[in-house]
Amino acid sequence: MRRFYQESWQGIPFTAFSHISFFHLAEPRFYAIFYEELFRRYKNWDSLPAGWRANKRKDACWLAGRLRAMQKKTGPVRVLSIGSGVGYMEKMLLDEMPKIELHVNEPSTVGMKWLRKHIPVERIYIGLPPACLPSDVCYDMIYLSAVDYGIPTRGMAHLLGELRALLAPGGELMCLSASLLQEDSFIGSLVNTLKIIIRGVLHCLSIRRQQFWGWRRTRTEYHRLFLQAEFKDIEDGRLNDGFDTYWIRGA
Repeated sequence: MRRFYQESWQGIPFTAFSHISFFHLAEPRFYAIFYEELFRRYKNWDSLPAGWRANKRKDACWLAGRLRAMQKKTGPVRVLSIGSGVGYMEKMLLDEMPKIELHVNEPSTVGMKWLRKHIPVERIYIGLPPACLPSDVCYDMIYLSAVDYGIPTRGMAHLLGELRALLAPGGELMCLSASLLQEDSFIGSLVNTLKIIIRGVLHCLSIRRQQFWGWRRTRTEYHRLFLQAEFKDIEDGRLNDGFDTYWIRGA
């Protein structure tokens, strides 16, 4: 597992709207301020960067394919998205499967500005999971799309375990990661440490300010997390979505 840093997101430099920290992970307030800035710059989903939208659209279509296969076996499905962000992937999923019962979660209500027009209010959960989720609702699929990087290992293992308890019989949890670490050798770790030191110096000198964004994990580490959370029938792979997104699921 290695730390990584960001200077911008969706074409928006962080220094344009917020104090950034090289040492502390971005918190819900950071994301709330970011989304306020995003909605000032972009008027709707179609104005977001085309490459990012294409990636999310392909991921949503792939997810819809798995859900259709599940529907053939179980009938109507209930789905929960953890950390929906600006909600574009969820909108694409609804376009593919208009009758799906989709529930969404996001730490800040600000990010739900566009998506809340398409999701009933009783299916929107604001806050940090699992605390904000109803304990009496079960889901056929729970998915996390490009949110795992911001969760420490201990917290990730706990979250996966709590979410597994919310799955219906035969249900599955899907994690789509945009932050896969290809390998974690001693030499690679040493080089990465030196890079972090250099970045830290540049940050402190205000030459290149970066926000501590989260962690990259190896395939082995993802499998270990799913095993710790007591998932069965674990599978993984890569998506041909332009970003080579890594996915792993457990039942």
